[in-house]
Amino acid sequence: MVDKSLISRKLERVEAYVNQIREKKDPGIKSFMADRDLQSIILFNLIQAIQTCIDIGAHIISDSGWRTPSTQAEIYEILSEQKVISKPRARKMIQMCGFRNRIVHEYEKTDMKIVHAVWKKNVPDIDKFCKSVVVTFTL
Repeated sequence: MVDKSLISRKLERVEAYVNQIREKKDPGIKSFMADRDLQSIILFNLIQAIQTCIDIGAHIISDSGWRTPSTQAEIYEILSEQKVISKPRARKMIQMCGFRNRIVHEYEKTDMKIVHAVWKKNVPDIDKFCKSVVVTFTL
């Protein structure tokens, strides 16, 4: 059985990270590229929000007794199979995992243009993931 209290606390953390992102005004790509403090704030909160979504998915899967994912991306595939999230939402969250991994594991130099694009275009995907969890488990 899914520990709704734990999931709710993690959802609150995601909301706090996303709110930190939303509080920042986009100065435009040129100014963003020159503002290392803003870059750090956005990066940290994006990474934390994405990681917490991964943790939420892992807890749901474990508590529900579903098959064990072999990768973080597979967490979203399982959640889709179990109708917690849609297939398109799973694809978006898998892309977010890839983004997080590239940043955290420094697979390549961080491209701040990509960070800016994720900030401006993909934060709603995190919100939609969280809403799907809330609806599925009536939190």
